[in-house]
Amino acid sequence: MIFGRAALYFDEVARQGSIRRASETLSIAPSAIDRQILQLEEHFGVSLFERTGRGLRMTTAGEMLAGALRGWRRDLKRVSEQIDSLTGLRRGEVSIALIEGAAELLRGAIASFNEAYPHIVFRLQTGSAQQVVDYVTVGECDIGLTANRPHLSELRVERALLYRLGLIVLPGHPLAGRTEISLVECADLPLIVPDESISLRGVLDKAWARSIGGKIRHFIEASSINMVKSFAASGIGLGIVSALDVMDEIAAKQIVFVPLSDTPAPLSILTLVSASDRTLSVAASLFMSHLSVTMPDGDVPGTAG
Repeated sequence: MIFGRAALYFDEVARQGSIRRASETLSIAPSAIDRQILQLEEHFGVSLFERTGRGLRMTTAGEMLAGALRGWRRDLKRVSEQIDSLTGLRRGEVSIALIEGAAELLRGAIASFNEAYPHIVFRLQTGSAQQVVDYVTVGECDIGLTANRPHLSELRVERALLYRLGLIVLPGHPLAGRTEISLVECADLPLIVPDESISLRGVLDKAWARSIGGKIRHFIEASSINMVKSFAASGIGLGIVSALDVMDEIAAKQIVFVPLSDTPAPLSILTLVSASDRTLSVAASLFMSHLSVTMPDGDVPGTAG
């Protein structure tokens, strides 16, 4: 009731100290204003004004109501400004922690987000899967893109996707026409693999032990996915990465991704997380939603077959 016409009329009478002057300001008949104030007094069960020869003077109850209404107006204005900031999003920062393999996916998401919100700035921090989790849980970053699926109460999992591991070869390579390849077939190839600092290596080691036994045999072991891709692109060996790692190269037809066919096939998990005990800023919340929508499902289009 108090947020309708009665509140508007009451506030103006309180400011003017007179129903007549409030009537002139609002262009409303004095009788209509007086009727609304009487309804307010009936609602609260107290007098809001004292009628004097010089006009109206607020009672203690009236002053309390006037203060509450003006506070509500200030709150409404602040919320309106926040909504305006949301729709225009003229400023803001989004901090993201990510594993190296998520860089290509994130680059595309930021590029498309920037078209709609060009004034939002990003701060990126790369690290291992555990470091990404730590960055988010301690509040150093708003959002995390990490490997595997952390089961921590401190984290809220927004989305988790599976990507197959596979062999990356040059387009002219004899294996480029294959739709799948087994780890057994890869055993005698000059493999380029990530080292144990990369979370993907643990997935690969387990699959190798299950399919072949023992430790993986490799030609080159690299401390970054970019090095694996770079050496494979030079043609001196064949890299093993996830489909997520080579999205751009596949789209540009620079390499061919041949999925591993082992049953169960080795899978890389990419998980989008945020801290469960913190509310994201408007900018971070919007980008979180955008990133979740743009994350491709499963195998990346354009792989062999």
